[in-house]
Amino acid sequence: MTPRRDDPVAGLAREIAALGAGQQARVFRMSWWSDRLMGWAMANPAFKTQLFRFVDVFPATTDDRDVLRHVVEYFRGNPDLPRSFRMAVAVGARLPASVTARIARRNIRGMARQFIAGTDGAEAEARLRQAWDDGRAFTVDLLGEKVVTEAEADGYAARVRALIADLATRTASWPARPLLDHDDIGVLPRMQVSIKPTALASHYSALTPDAGLAQARARLVPILQDAARHGAFVWFDMEHYAVKDLTLRLFRDLLDDPALADVTAGIVIQAYLKDSHRDLAELLAWAGERPTPISVRLVKGAYWDAETIEAEAEGWPVPVFEDKTETDANYERCTRLLHDHHGKVRAAFASHNLRSLAFAVVDARQRGIPDDGYELQMLYGMAEPMQSAITELGLRLRVYAPVGELVPGMAYLVRRLLENTSNESFVRQRFAESRDLDELLAAPDVDDLPERTAVPRRPRTDSTHPTPYDPEPPAEWRDPDVRARYAEAVTAAQAAPLVEVPAVVAGRRFTTVATIDSTDPTHPARVVARSASCGAAEADRAVEVALEAWAGWRHTAVRDRADVIFGAAHWMRERREELTGLMVIEAGKPWREADTEVCEAIDFCEYYARTMLELDRGRPVQSPPGESNVMRYQPKGVGAVIGPWNFPLAIPTGMTVGPLVAGNAVILKPAEQTPAIAFRIIEALESAGLPPGVVNFLPGRGEDVGARLVEHPDVAFIVFTGSRDVGLAITEIAARRTPGQRHVKRVIAEMGGKNALIVDADADLDQAVPLIVQSAFGFSGQKCSAASRLVVVDAVHDQLVTRLAGAVAELEIGSPATYGTQVGPVIDADAHAKVTEYVELASVEGEVLVRRDDVPCDGWFVGPTVVAADPSARVATEEIFGPVLTVLRVPDFDTALEVANDTEYALTAGILSRSPANIERATAELRAGNVYVNRGTTGAVVGRQPFGGFGLSGVGSKAGGPDYLLQFLDPRVVTENTMRQGFAPATPLRQRFAPAPPEPEG
Repeated sequence: MTPRRDDPVAGLAREIAALGAGQQARVFRMSWWSDRLMGWAMANPAFKTQLFRFVDVFPATTDDRDVLRHVVEYFRGNPDLPRSFRMAVAVGARLPASVTARIARRNIRGMARQFIAGTDGAEAEARLRQAWDDGRAFTVDLLGEKVVTEAEADGYAARVRALIADLATRTASWPARPLLDHDDIGVLPRMQVSIKPTALASHYSALTPDAGLAQARARLVPILQDAARHGAFVWFDMEHYAVKDLTLRLFRDLLDDPALADVTAGIVIQAYLKDSHRDLAELLAWAGERPTPISVRLVKGAYWDAETIEAEAEGWPVPVFEDKTETDANYERCTRLLHDHHGKVRAAFASHNLRSLAFAVVDARQRGIPDDGYELQMLYGMAEPMQSAITELGLRLRVYAPVGELVPGMAYLVRRLLENTSNESFVRQRFAESRDLDELLAAPDVDDLPERTAVPRRPRTDSTHPTPYDPEPPAEWRDPDVRARYAEAVTAAQAAPLVEVPAVVAGRRFTTVATIDSTDPTHPARVVARSASCGAAEADRAVEVALEAWAGWRHTAVRDRADVIFGAAHWMRERREELTGLMVIEAGKPWREADTEVCEAIDFCEYYARTMLELDRGRPVQSPPGESNVMRYQPKGVGAVIGPWNFPLAIPTGMTVGPLVAGNAVILKPAEQTPAIAFRIIEALESAGLPPGVVNFLPGRGEDVGARLVEHPDVAFIVFTGSRDVGLAITEIAARRTPGQRHVKRVIAEMGGKNALIVDADADLDQAVPLIVQSAFGFSGQKCSAASRLVVVDAVHDQLVTRLAGAVAELEIGSPATYGTQVGPVIDADAHAKVTEYVELASVEGEVLVRRDDVPCDGWFVGPTVVAADPSARVATEEIFGPVLTVLRVPDFDTALEVANDTEYALTAGILSRSPANIERATAELRAGNVYVNRGTTGAVVGRQPFGGFGLSGVGSKAGGPDYLLQFLDPRVVTENTMRQGFAPATPLRQRFAPAPPEPEG
């Protein structure tokens, strides 16, 4: 829509554009080569991705040869890249490495200098002084905001304080500029600095809010006091949505502190967030009660892609407006709200969109707010023609100027490059593409702005018309309402009476003389549940009942069987918080781990039911003329499921509902440590209408009831998850045919791993350290997929180990019932004794880098331990089901692959690298069922990362994958000669390979 010629906003915007005419944004007039790179990036998405990835990895390159290697890996031979660039790379590959490296360094450093004012205060002063002389104020942003240890947070805080002192002293002698030094309220601090709260606390996240806020506050108080002493101003930058509420809370808490009454500070509001207008209104209501005004910088937001991708991947509502026009409309709405509160707030409007800036000016003038009653802000190095025009109009402009080294500044540089090359970037559209100005100045045409919503509960799936499978969204912990619901559930679980867990055979509940107590691993004296303890007699009876029930269940229509499993999923979904609370208490799982497991249990139901509906259609086989061939599946019979304690709900659910929906009968034997959780599977299935006897529940000791089920002649298959030794014993026993047995037993066994995670020389350590910590110590290392061997290439070893040790030293250890706990107890006394033995062995076999002994006295706690050892050490070869990580130093990537593969297990493995060639080698050569690239080794999602290994890690197809149900089915082919007296029904060629139609129901 073209703006009206009498539109004052468009008129002012045209005036600014006219004043800046004839100038080109410097980002689009760098060196010839850099200019070509930017042009190609805007025209070619594939090249843009590779270019920015290379820019990202460049600081991690070690020498000229390494630079050349990465240039070739990222750009050579890719047909999607511009031909002229591929030719340039081919030529460069034949030149001495120093020549190509020099060209790369010159161009990348040139791009960085475009957006970064200097490496320190002394270097930045010249550029900032030039801006001041040109009529522009500044706020500096200290780069290097990604911290994973408290030492790094201390370092960032110290650099901020030093920068404040340095630049406050340097700028004090600058000439006075009334427009920049004062507004209509009073004096404006000349020295202004923008800080990232996440850089001031290693725990600044939605999962550890209290610890993170305490850490950030402890470092911010001295910074704010220094700023007040030097007459400086501090801006609280807003970062990712996950920490938005923390930053708003931190800002208010600090400014409400009487000890900080002399502090002048401001905060950022991101207009691309759907709840930004509400947040701003609440902030302004609070500001209205204060004796002095606060400052608010209104921005659009810099993390749109990341926020959108994360929300869509998790299944959460997207927190940002998904249409740029909506963001622009909300920006204007928030602008009006800020001007409504003029006097109680000093408003700053940050944008490179001419209409947005012009709107702020025009709306202020229409309200009688003087031009010096607010300010405009823009990024250093961007849209200089607009900056010049704004200052020429006599409006106050402040530039946001990053200061810091190249390596910590690379993330900022990539964000700026993405912004400049975005299809919707005003800078790109105006200065690179010369788009029509009237088109760019049109008012955002939006009637209603969508509000952010909570994750809705999904309805029960209908087997007649099932929607495509989509994993259950995990809890959105950044939502305070979500945290409140789970807190209530955990509290209720703590206060709940003893749970009596019966055995169930033929739908009848009963107990036994002998019982088994499951206890809270955090407080072992507390008995959570008391279960029956079944033996051989109950096992025999359960098999007999299952055989009888199977006779009817096997002939039940697949759609009806699927409906039962869909119903069980819905039952769990409706009791999600309750199930999570029980798991926190009985299994000792932290909130996030427990909730994710409930999601996985639901996913197994939803995925396997849909899979069986597909399998029921049969598989295509060839039918030549005169013959009909149909391949269908039939269930195997009665199966024994022996579940683990470390995933007491999800894994037994998948092991049970998979065979059930395939038409088998099942006897579930839960782990002794977690019978109460496993019993909820039976309740879910019964409530969904599963006929009595189709599933039977036999809690008891493995050597009693489990052993009898494995050897019983009428058990057709065994599904097991547990230790290697038990799994191998089951496989051996099942292989022996007993009298009366008319089948070969099928064993599906998942038996653990000794999983390696390779850290390459060019890995991004900012990302690597948190991934390693979560992979190794999530749920206290009690996952078969946990990273237990860290294989580190020598070039990055020392830096990684230092940062890793610092991160492990900061892990929150304690009761999983407390929100924010990262490491809880191990499961029981036996586990505690075994893991503690390995911890003691670590000091004998290697160098202990970290050993956390600061654990609660009560409970089965073992502190996280990191040990450097030889690859042949027991701690590096034997599975340790606990929080012990072995670091293995290797000279190069070839050796890293050899060491990673030197294990009898083959479950999970991973690589953290930014080398395309090394990633390709790792994905081809790592010996593991699940190979992860630049992510953790845990957290497989049903239908996305089908899970399971080989070697001594297990036998059978992958859980949560398309082949899993085939293990519980026998394929049958029916062949019919359709020739009768020399004629046969017509069979069009296109039908000869089509799958058979489903059989009529009933």
